[in-house]
Amino acid sequence: MAPLGYKQCVFTTLLMPPFAVFFADEAAVGVTRVEAPDAATAEAMVMEDHPGARVHAVDGATVTEENRVRLLGAWLRQQCQ
Repeated sequence: MAPLGYKQCVFTTLLMPPFAVFFADEAAVGVTRVEAPDAATAEAMVMEDHPGARVHAVDGATVTEENRVRLLGAWLRQQCQ
C-alpha cells in the first residue's frame, strides 16, 4: 500500500471529530481541544502531556467558551466525590 499523500492526510484529519478533554494532575487542571478518531484516543493524547492525569473526553461541540469553566468545575467536583 502506498503511503498517504498530503491531500489524503489533510482529508483524513478533517474527518476526525473534535473532542474537549478535561484533565487534572498535580501540575495543572484544564480542558483542551483535541481532534482524534475516538474519545479513548483523545484521552491518550492528553495523557502524553499529562502522564498520570485524570482525563475525560466529551464531544467538542458541547464545550463552548461560555460554559467551559462551569463544565470544568462540575467535572472536578465529580472527581472529588
